[in-house]
Formats: sequence, C-alpha cells, structure tokens
Amino acid sequence: MSASQYFPIPPELLALACETVTRQVSRLPFLRSGVRVTGELVGVTMECLNAEPTKTLPLSTPHGTAEGIQEGLDRILEGRLQVTGKTVVPVIVEVLISAGIAGPAQVTERRFPSPRKAVRLLPPWTWHIASSLSPQAKLAGMGVDDAQALSWMSICPVCRTGILNRVVGKQLFGIPRTDFIIECTHCGAKFIPVGPAFRLVSISTIRDPLWKKHLDKTYTPEEWATLARGTSPGGNPLRRPAEKKVSTPAEKFSSGSLTRTKDGSLIVPAGGKTLYYRPVTLTFFGSIKEGIFTRVQKTVDEILAGSEYAHLKDPINVKYSRYLSLKAGLFLGQLKERHDIFYREFLNPYGDEKFGSFRAEESPDLGRPGVLLVVVNNGIYHAVSCQNSFREVINDYFGRIIPDHCLLGGDATRCRINAVISNNRAEAGFFEYVSSSPEERERIIASLAIKDPVSPHAREP
Repeated sequence: MSASQYFPIPPELLALACETVTRQVSRLPFLRSGVRVTGELVGVTMECLNAEPTKTLPLSTPHGTAEGIQEGLDRILEGRLQVTGKTVVPVIVEVLISAGIAGPAQVTERRFPSPRKAVRLLPPWTWHIASSLSPQAKLAGMGVDDAQALSWMSICPVCRTGILNRVVGKQLFGIPRTDFIIECTHCGAKFIPVGPAFRLVSISTIRDPLWKKHLDKTYTPEEWATLARGTSPGGNPLRRPAEKKVSTPAEKFSSGSLTRTKDGSLIVPAGGKTLYYRPVTLTFFGSIKEGIFTRVQKTVDEILAGSEYAHLKDPINVKYSRYLSLKAGLFLGQLKERHDIFYREFLNPYGDEKFGSFRAEESPDLGRPGVLLVVVNNGIYHAVSCQNSFREVINDYFGRIIPDHCLLGGDATRCRINAVISNNRAEAGFFEYVSSSPEERERIIASLAIKDPVSPHAREP
C-alpha cells in the first residue's frame, strides 16, 4: 500500500482540539493508564486519521498479516512517535472519543475474516491542503528536526498568517527570470531564489511599514524563519517595560564563605555583630512541576486587559488575533510546544521555571517575626523581613505557586525563590533570625548588601 501523506494540522485546529480535550476529558498534559497524553499526541493521532481517505484506521495491526492488510493506528504511531502502540492507542482513542473528536468504527477487509475495531475522525475535525491559509504546525514524524518547529515556508515571515507556496511558470515584471518564485497565500509577498538564499522582491497587501526595510533584502531560509518567529510586527524583538535588575547572591558572601555551628545554625556577620540564624526544616509535597503557566484560566483577551501587557497588543493582533477567545494557559502551552518563543513575553523572568510545594515544619520560633534568609551553598541569595511570622512567608508565600504567579503581572520574586528551593534541595534552604523590631530588621537587611532583598509580600509598612 502507498504511504499516507500527512497534511499538517492547522495550529488553530490543534489548539481547539486541545482545548476540547482539556474541557471534556482532563487538562493537558495528563497521565492516564501510564500514558502521558499531550497536545502533540492528540495532533499526531488526528493527522494519522485525517490522512486516510475514509478518515478511519483500525486500532491494531494483527501479527503475521498478509500484504495488503491495512496497518493499524498502533503501528503508525510507533513509526511517528517511537511509542509502544498497543499501550498508547487504547488511551488516545478513548480520549478523542470522549472529547467528541473521533468516533468508534469498524473496518472490513476481504482478506480479513471479521471486522476490525477502528476509530474515525469526525467530519468537523477533518481538513485538507486548501482548508486553511494559516501556518501549519510541524509535529513529530514529519522529517523535521525537533529543534526547528517551523520551516521557513510554513509561515510567511511578512504577514505571519499565510503559508509560502512554490510557484512555477510565473514571472515578475522587472525581475530576472527564475525557475520558480515563492509566494504567500495571504499577503502576496513574493520571494525569488538567490543561490541557497531568498530575496523578498514584492509586498502586496501588508500594512506594516516596518517590513519595507526587508524589501530587496536576501536572507537564508533559517534567517527568514527567525524573522517569521519574531515577537513583534516586522520581526523586531519586543521591548518590555523596564524591569528591576534581577538580584543575585550577594558578592560579599560568595559560595562557602559562611560557616555553621554544630547545631546547623548559620553564622552571619552584620553591622559589626555576629548573628546566628537557625535552619528551617522543610517538608516537600508531590513532585517538581513544570509548565504551571499552561493552567491559567483567563482568556488571552482578558490577560491583555492588564496594563503590563500593553506592549503585546499589536503583536497579538498581527499574528494571533484568532486566539483571543482561547484560555491563555492553553494558548501559551501550544506556543511552547511548537517552539514559538513568543509565549515567554507573557511570563515574568522566572515564570517558566520548575516549581514545587513545601511547608516549614513546626518549631518554637516559626510563628514569630524576624529576618529570613535564603541561603544557597552557604552564600546568602535573598533576605526577607517577616513582619508577622516566618510561617506566613514560607508556607503561604514562597511554598506554593499558582499559574497566575507565573505571568508578567504575577510575582517574579515568589517564582524565583520557590524554584531555587525546590530544584536545589540539597544546596538551598531557609534560615531564621528572630527580631520583633522593624528598625532592627531593616538595619540587618541593609548590612547584608543584597539588592532588592525584600519581597513585596513581606515588605514593612
């Protein structure tokens, strides 16, 4: 049998499918029967079904089948994703059927004695090569390097909406004759080959004046692809609002410069005095989690209403306007899965870290105010003035991260400290020094010479 041709699933259809699975089944990604169900698995399975004339595939491939028997979905997924088909297929089929994307079916073949169980992609979820003018999502098994999410012809670098087609037999007025030209299906931008590179020679309908500087410029396919994945109109990097400089471990206390007593207390010189900080024992819950921001429930449109996202409105309207009604978490998760770095523009500098959950074990001083140090490798990384109690700052502030904290309008300090503690359990920890005097706490922190030492949550009144 001839090999199937996999038309790449349009990204807006993939995003809608993932949102449907999240709404009807469970929030992606999730684990079911030992199988990790991801957006990529959903998309690849839909592509496999869509490639068949009947949009139907048998679930399994019998052992020792004769030539001419249709391959099952299990063997096809094994070839595209290098997974165990017999384990994955029952799970992904159940998920797609539960979400209303696919339905149960049977396949009858002359060479097979009885009907085979199959799955069929339902009509609203099918597509063809001319059904969308939007960029195509490149998924595994399509001969694309995993590090390169989009080839340069998958999305027009000028309008970032159409795809680029190779046109043969068409010549442009005033342009030397070429064997072919590259033309955008949406904005009409035209490119001609110049050796291994391509030159932009015409812009038909694009309104963005920034692209005029690229007219008659010649770039390699990789450079055009980089411009296509740019984060603002015209391929220019976005300029975020000015942010505070990220604090780093104080140079005054480099790694290994502080010493501990026999009971584990940390000896810290401060303002001509020697202070003893007692260690805080932490209890961690669950595993380290990444991609917390993909669970944000607000829509993209709702997120953009915040003033901190004002610089993103124009890029969104140019390239992603059709996603405004999607949940922001799903939208950002899909961008990250497709290696589109634009998702980072919605996050604070630490919003894409791996986070954990922890609490401080009870101790006599945990409910008292004082100065809390975050120490990494015996060097001071951060200092907090705890106005009410150490318990409040550790358990209620640093110990738990929710999706909204990861956003640009969230809490970078909270994310940063949680990530440091959670990912460096052997090297990092909290140390407490009891002080009920706001003035004393202020003097101590000032003597530590740490930039931006106090978290907004715990700042003195």
